[in-house]
Amino acid sequence: MKKLAVVVVLLAFVAGAAFAETVPPANKMMDESKRVASDTAAAVGTLTNVTLAEPAKGIANSTITVTDQTGQAMNYTVTQSTKILGATLDVLTLNQLKIGDKLKIKSKAGTKEASAIKVVE
Repeated sequence: MKKLAVVVVLLAFVAGAAFAETVPPANKMMDESKRVASDTAAAVGTLTNVTLAEPAKGIANSTITVTDQTGQAMNYTVTQSTKILGATLDVLTLNQLKIGDKLKIKSKAGTKEASAIKVVE
Protein backbone atom coordinates (compact mmCIF):
# COMPACT_ATOMS: atom_id res chain seq x y z
CA MET A 1 0.00 0.00 0.00
CA LYS A 2 2.89 2.36 0.81
CA LYS A 3 4.44 1.68 -2.58
CA LEU A 4 1.20 2.65 -4.30
CA ALA A 5 1.03 5.91 -2.33
CA VAL A 6 4.64 6.74 -3.22
CA VAL A 7 3.98 6.02 -6.92
CA VAL A 8 0.88 8.24 -6.91
CA VAL A 9 2.76 11.14 -5.24
CA LEU A 10 5.68 10.82 -7.67
CA LEU A 11 3.30 10.65 -10.64
CA ALA A 12 1.50 13.79 -9.46
CA PHE A 13 4.83 15.60 -9.01
CA VAL A 14 6.09 14.62 -12.49
CA ALA A 15 2.76 15.53 -14.12
CA GLY A 16 2.74 18.90 -12.35
CA ALA A 17 6.25 19.67 -13.53
CA ALA A 18 5.42 18.58 -17.09
CA PHE A 19 2.38 20.84 -17.34
CA ALA A 20 3.73 23.78 -15.34
CA GLU A 21 3.52 27.16 -17.05
CA THR A 22 6.80 28.96 -17.48
CA VAL A 23 6.76 32.27 -15.60
CA PRO A 24 9.37 34.90 -16.41
CA PRO A 25 11.52 36.06 -13.51
CA ALA A 26 10.12 39.01 -11.56
CA ASN A 27 12.99 41.30 -12.56
CA LYS A 28 12.29 40.66 -16.26
CA MET A 29 8.62 41.51 -15.74
CA MET A 30 9.62 44.74 -13.98
CA ASP A 31 11.95 45.66 -16.85
CA GLU A 32 9.07 45.16 -19.29
CA SER A 33 6.75 47.39 -17.24
CA LYS A 34 9.41 50.11 -17.11
CA ARG A 35 9.78 49.94 -20.89
CA VAL A 36 6.03 50.31 -21.41
CA ALA A 37 5.87 53.19 -18.93
CA SER A 38 8.78 54.98 -20.59
CA ASP A 39 7.09 54.68 -24.00
CA THR A 40 4.13 56.82 -22.90
CA ALA A 41 3.81 60.37 -21.69
CA ALA A 42 0.94 61.98 -19.83
CA ALA A 43 -0.03 65.60 -19.45
CA VAL A 44 -2.81 67.34 -17.57
CA GLY A 45 -4.19 70.69 -18.60
CA THR A 46 -7.22 72.84 -19.31
CA LEU A 47 -8.72 72.68 -22.80
CA THR A 48 -8.34 76.04 -24.52
CA ASN A 49 -8.94 75.21 -28.21
CA VAL A 50 -10.39 72.46 -30.43
CA THR A 51 -9.85 72.39 -34.18
CA LEU A 52 -11.81 69.75 -36.08
CA ALA A 53 -10.36 68.27 -39.25
CA GLU A 54 -11.83 69.79 -42.40
CA PRO A 55 -10.02 68.38 -45.45
CA ALA A 56 -12.01 70.64 -47.81
CA LYS A 57 -10.48 73.64 -46.02
CA GLY A 58 -6.99 72.10 -45.89
CA ILE A 59 -7.17 71.10 -42.20
CA ALA A 60 -6.01 67.49 -42.38
CA ASN A 61 -5.99 66.61 -38.66
CA SER A 62 -8.06 67.46 -35.62
CA THR A 63 -6.07 69.13 -32.86
CA ILE A 64 -6.58 70.27 -29.30
CA THR A 65 -4.68 72.82 -27.27
CA VAL A 66 -4.41 72.48 -23.49
CA THR A 67 -2.72 74.79 -21.03
CA ASP A 68 -0.90 73.31 -18.05
CA GLN A 69 -0.65 74.80 -14.55
CA THR A 70 2.36 76.89 -15.53
CA GLY A 71 0.48 78.46 -18.44
CA GLN A 72 2.36 76.55 -21.13
CA ALA A 73 0.19 75.70 -24.14
CA MET A 74 0.51 72.17 -25.54
CA ASN A 75 -0.92 71.07 -28.89
CA TYR A 76 -1.95 67.48 -29.60
CA THR A 77 -3.13 65.80 -32.78
CA VAL A 78 -6.31 63.77 -32.33
CA THR A 79 -6.83 60.80 -34.67
CA GLN A 80 -9.70 58.39 -35.18
CA SER A 81 -7.91 55.88 -32.96
CA THR A 82 -7.68 58.35 -30.05
CA LYS A 83 -9.90 57.16 -27.19
CA ILE A 84 -11.84 59.98 -25.51
CA LEU A 85 -13.52 59.36 -22.15
CA GLY A 86 -15.65 61.54 -19.93
CA ALA A 87 -15.22 61.89 -16.17
CA THR A 88 -17.64 58.97 -15.65
CA LEU A 89 -15.76 56.87 -18.25
CA ASP A 90 -18.43 57.33 -20.91
CA VAL A 91 -17.11 57.41 -24.49
CA LEU A 92 -17.11 60.89 -26.01
CA THR A 93 -16.40 62.41 -29.39
CA LEU A 94 -14.03 65.30 -29.87
CA ASN A 95 -16.82 67.83 -30.41
CA GLN A 96 -18.33 66.89 -27.02
CA LEU A 97 -15.33 68.31 -25.18
CA LYS A 98 -15.85 71.82 -23.81
CA ILE A 99 -13.42 74.70 -23.51
CA GLY A 100 -12.36 74.81 -19.86
CA ASP A 101 -12.53 71.02 -19.35
CA LYS A 102 -9.59 69.67 -17.37
CA LEU A 103 -8.06 66.86 -19.44
CA LYS A 104 -5.47 64.13 -18.98
CA ILE A 105 -3.80 63.35 -22.29
CA LYS A 106 -1.68 60.26 -22.94
CA SER A 107 0.63 60.11 -25.91
CA LYS A 108 3.54 58.08 -27.13
CA ALA A 109 6.73 59.54 -25.65
CA GLY A 110 8.30 62.07 -27.98
CA THR A 111 5.14 62.65 -30.04
CA LYS A 112 2.22 65.02 -29.82
CA GLU A 113 -0.36 62.51 -31.09
CA ALA A 114 -2.90 61.82 -28.36
CA SER A 115 -3.61 58.12 -27.82
CA ALA A 116 -6.12 58.76 -25.01
CA ILE A 117 -7.93 61.77 -23.60
CA LYS A 118 -9.87 61.70 -20.34
CA VAL A 119 -11.90 64.45 -18.71
CA VAL A 120 -10.80 64.72 -15.07
CA GLU A 121 -12.66 66.48 -12.29
